[in-house]
Amino acid sequence: MKTSILLTLLIMITSIVRGQVIYVDISNNTGIADVTQQHPFNTIKEGINAAVPGNQVMIMNGTYIPDDSWSGNDHTLLLKAGVSLAGESRDSTIIAGIVVDQAASSLSTGLEKLKFDEFHFVRATQAGPFPDKNKILDCRTLLISLSFGPGVPVNDTTPGLNYGFRIENNDLGMDGAIEFKQGSGVSEINVEGNICGYIDIKSGGGYTYLIDGNDVSYGILDKSEVNTTTISNNRIANGTITDLSGGNQWGVEDEIIENNTINADQSSPAFIDEDYKAGIIAKSRSVTIRNNTLTCTGNVSGIRSSAGAPLHILNNTITVDEVQLPNPDPYEATSGIFNYSGWGYVTGNKIHGGGYGYFSKAGTTDFAGNEIESSYYGFYSLGAEEVRNNIIKNCKGDGMILDGLKGPVHHNDILNNGGAGIRIIRVPIDLGGGPDNSPGNNTIMGNGNFDLYIETANVLYPVVYARYNKWDHETADQIALLDIRDGSDSTGLVFVDFTPFGGLPGALGPGSFSLDVLPNPGSGITVISWNIAPAGSGAAFQDHVTLRLFDAMGKVIRTLADEPMVPGVHRIVFDASSLPPGIYYWQLNVNGSGETRKMVVL
Repeated sequence: MKTSILLTLLIMITSIVRGQVIYVDISNNTGIADVTQQHPFNTIKEGINAAVPGNQVMIMNGTYIPDDSWSGNDHTLLLKAGVSLAGESRDSTIIAGIVVDQAASSLSTGLEKLKFDEFHFVRATQAGPFPDKNKILDCRTLLISLSFGPGVPVNDTTPGLNYGFRIENNDLGMDGAIEFKQGSGVSEINVEGNICGYIDIKSGGGYTYLIDGNDVSYGILDKSEVNTTTISNNRIANGTITDLSGGNQWGVEDEIIENNTINADQSSPAFIDEDYKAGIIAKSRSVTIRNNTLTCTGNVSGIRSSAGAPLHILNNTITVDEVQLPNPDPYEATSGIFNYSGWGYVTGNKIHGGGYGYFSKAGTTDFAGNEIESSYYGFYSLGAEEVRNNIIKNCKGDGMILDGLKGPVHHNDILNNGGAGIRIIRVPIDLGGGPDNSPGNNTIMGNGNFDLYIETANVLYPVVYARYNKWDHETADQIALLDIRDGSDSTGLVFVDFTPFGGLPGALGPGSFSLDVLPNPGSGITVISWNIAPAGSGAAFQDHVTLRLFDAMGKVIRTLADEPMVPGVHRIVFDASSLPPGIYYWQLNVNGSGETRKMVVL
């Protein structure tokens, strides 16, 4: 008899040491409990106590009520490091309480196919690394909270290895949360395929996060230190992705928000504590936002960034509610993209609606290849962008508003907007042929007001260069009268030098020429410019040009040119301050054909 008992105990011990699975079944009423599937333990606690690292505790369906205490909760199941728990079904294997891992160990743990109230991983500092990542897979709960200590430092400045995690395919319901509040460390953390209300990252630095393919009701928040974080392929039902992270300042893409689908309504709980509402909010040190699809309703913008550098916004599709009249303060109005960031690129985005399609007070390097449609104001910039190859059309107000923009503007299509095509509030600005070497080639047509509307006076910059562009009309007189509103229309405004016009330099007909005088009226330095188109092969040096100034009585008072000239653009600077106030006429004669411009000296 004694021999039989000893043999049974030996078999049990050998099974515990060597076996990979220990069974638990609350319905076992045989009175016999060991590690076998035939005689499972009745409680999870018994199974955990019997297990050694490397074992899995397999839990049959049923409701299990744990009896340990943690943080005031008397129904707590305490885990053992290195031992994983698995249930038959996350709907029917129920732990009626919370699950806590507070082991003083660097061994990993695992939970799979279980239902419980909350999970807390609250270990103190450990050196790591784990043999495997900690796993929380296919469970049903309301909270997964990781708030463990930092990794043991490698040296005074570098965090050591810490805890890697796989948190995958869990269902936390529409209000449940996955949160990270751990200290700094070095490991990979994957959060993939979960259903939840929120994902919050408020950890120390050093980690690599992949937040991918989750269905999130309200929001993803990254408020961590410097980590490598990718937030991708998630579906936000009604909320926002908010990036307040440390990021880096070295130009490396380490904070990426990409391929997400975001619906954002102003009533979302995610916006309760936000001063401004947007589908993506970036206030981080640096971030790349690309290939996202955003649909925003109510007083909600698409992307709102006051990040550092680099800030890249690339190839997003953004739909914002159309407005009949925007808030006059762009900071309070809705925007497809609101950019108040450091340097970077804003390219390839498609924007529909909003008070402002794009508003910028940023150091952005390049605004290129974007499409803006049906906003109230299409493009408003106080920034530094080079603005090129964009389409801005069908906006209710002005297509482009340039308020001290630093970069050149070229190769844009600005079409069929209800207000002005381009409205200039502050100069200088180069729309073609100016000091920034802009090639022009903007097509500015079909707009309800002037194609180009100047509303500023500036003594230092009396001329806006807008050469080589395509306007609604074809002749210089028609363009000056109907397409451009400048100093020719209102005393004191900056003048526009728009010749040559019609696209590329030399787009005038063969042998033709044009003459312009700026500013006009004026009282000081005057620029007289003209363009001579080639008359044909071999005619490069055959154009004889005379340029004379006449008074109101037709008397020649200056001859500034009387010589052969090559085709192309020519300029002469004349000091009109030597002339008495009055009306004068400049006459350009090329090979016997003349053109005259009136000049008013104040």
